[in-house]
Amino acid sequence: MVLTGRFNQQGHPLFPIQLFGFSPQTTIDLTAMFDTGFTGFLNLPLPQCLQSALILHSTAQYTLADKSLSTTLLCMGTIVLPTNYNIIGAISISFTSNEALLGMEFLHKIKGKLRVDTAHGLAIIEYEKNR
Repeated sequence: MVLTGRFNQQGHPLFPIQLFGFSPQTTIDLTAMFDTGFTGFLNLPLPQCLQSALILHSTAQYTLADKSLSTTLLCMGTIVLPTNYNIIGAISISFTSNEALLGMEFLHKIKGKLRVDTAHGLAIIEYEKNR
């Protein structure tokens, strides 16, 4: 299976995903930037967290690239990929950003490969369903 994304003007890979928390009836469509420096599953702005009815799970503390510490809420949610492949994970909530970020835990969970095709302006995540 393949999830195809594009690059934004700053050169960051963006991928279309669907997300829900409590019920698939609250599924939202969003575009998430893939960040290889983010070790988590998904980081989501608060408004999108509320729209998708994520389930509050716990709190966590992260060390940011500038070595500062950040405490956040963690919610459980489900990312839906093409062919209705559902991946459940802990989603950190951002109170300051308006960008959704996919992280390395997401790639690990789907046993995926990230390919960057600069010649065609594509970013590609390859994965096998139900691995």
